[in-house]
Amino acid sequence: MTFTNPVQDRLDKLSDTEAQARRLLDRTLRLAGLRLDHHRPAGAALRLAVCFHRRADQAAAEEDDCVTHLERMDGR
Repeated sequence: MTFTNPVQDRLDKLSDTEAQARRLLDRTLRLAGLRLDHHRPAGAALRLAVCFHRRADQAAAEEDDCVTHLERMDGR
């Protein structure tokens, strides 16, 4: 019988989401830089980068909240 820990699963998912969003943020910022180097508009790439930045920050904040909650529960 396999035991799954839903809390650890959620923390792993949040960590993966943050890492993926950070990778996509780097890619879109590089793309924006390339577009600017070639005197092409980079607005769409920059807007997308902002979305990935927000997604990464949101996942990191939720992960931190989960860990803080577990620490508080452990202290009871």
